[in-house]
Amino acid sequence: MNAFRCSLAAALAAAVFPLSALAQADTGQCIVAGRLDGVQWAPRFTGVQLLGAQGKVVASADKKIVSGVRQVKLARPALLSRCDGDQPLFNADGEPAGKKEPVPRLAAGVFDVEAVAYPKLRTGGELVELRVRVPADKVTVSSR
Repeated sequence: MNAFRCSLAAALAAAVFPLSALAQADTGQCIVAGRLDGVQWAPRFTGVQLLGAQGKVVASADKKIVSGVRQVKLARPALLSRCDGDQPLFNADGEPAGKKEPVPRLAAGVFDVEAVAYPKLRTGGELVELRVRVPADKVTVSSR
């Protein structure tokens, strides 16, 4: 019965949110690698490994070095989101809670990073947002 429900949910999600529309590289799909608070990671998400030139691991929290990231290695799936760039994040404090809908996520693996941005947080610090090149066969849909 559980398998049937999962299959039904996946089919419904695919019908509502087609993968081909999500997975085009030019749609500006991003993942969040973590949060920088001044000069340190606060935190860097586990399962996300930043890679620089020649595939070397980037562990530094220095924005100049993080901006040079060329690839990201995901140990587990990561949620895909719209890229906010260096714009302030949307403030939904006065908005009613939204309806929970299926969301796209990027499978585990190594992906090319096209750009790095740092959207500012109201409470201080910045997110580390990676615009990634998203192959269609690496995108799945997950319910929340």
